[in-house]
Amino acid sequence: ILLIMLGSFSFSCMFLFAKLMQGTADSFTLVFYRSLVQITICCISVIRAGENPWGESGVQVWLMVRGGIGAGAVIAFFYAIQHLPLPDAVTLQFTTPPFAAAFAVCLAGEKWMPMDMAGAVVCLMGVMLIAHPSWLFGQPEGAEDAVSSGDGANNAIAIAVALLGAALAGMAYMSVRLIGNRASANVMVLWYGCLSLPLVLFGKRFLVGTWTVWGEGSFTLWEYFLLLLTGFAGYAGQLFTNLGLQRETAATVRFVVYLTLDQE
Repeated sequence: ILLIMLGSFSFSCMFLFAKLMQGTADSFTLVFYRSLVQITICCISVIRAGENPWGESGVQVWLMVRGGIGAGAVIAFFYAIQHLPLPDAVTLQFTTPPFAAAFAVCLAGEKWMPMDMAGAVVCLMGVMLIAHPSWLFGQPEGAEDAVSSGDGANNAIAIAVALLGAALAGMAYMSVRLIGNRASANVMVLWYGCLSLPLVLFGKRFLVGTWTVWGEGSFTLWEYFLLLLTGFAGYAGQLFTNLGLQRETAATVRFVVYLTLDQE
């Protein structure tokens, strides 16, 4: 429980730092710098511990799944954080438990417990309250102006991206369960960082139209400090969460994380 609480707190800090960089660095740039920090820390940790960076035989496929899908999830989360109010974006991000539980049932043979069912219903109800669809809640006053200016469409896209990130995160965390103790938490974070770099490079090129994942202009010293903090917080969140997932079922861990942040 302590590991999950530490991971939850670290991710909360990371989301705050990402929000403070809104308008300065897009999600690809944030993941790029975060990955550089994580790779540096993980390389030092793996070398000092004498760990095999490849993990045990046969686990490499799931390490690639964990790293690649996890990177896609973080890109989606950072996009949502910078295009939605921070509380809404974080709440949507923690719809991950139903996805993690579903993947756990399908891939790892874990049972769908009553608490998982209740959590899935509550998460989906929360999504409905945040998305606030007009077909359910009606059209609020002044909504026509917002829609005409494109705000409604942009919010819908951001919500959809956040839910996509939650689904990807559910699959990523499920892969940690399948990896088990065949690779250490630091090795998993190292693979995540290494696979993030080509992903953000090509994502920035094909979705934004430029290869400059490090940012369009020069950052101030304070902004570089925020990028560094984002990397440290992301590393801590990944490390503690991976350690927790290796010790508990995927659905239970994600539900505890959800409750922890809900209390914050």
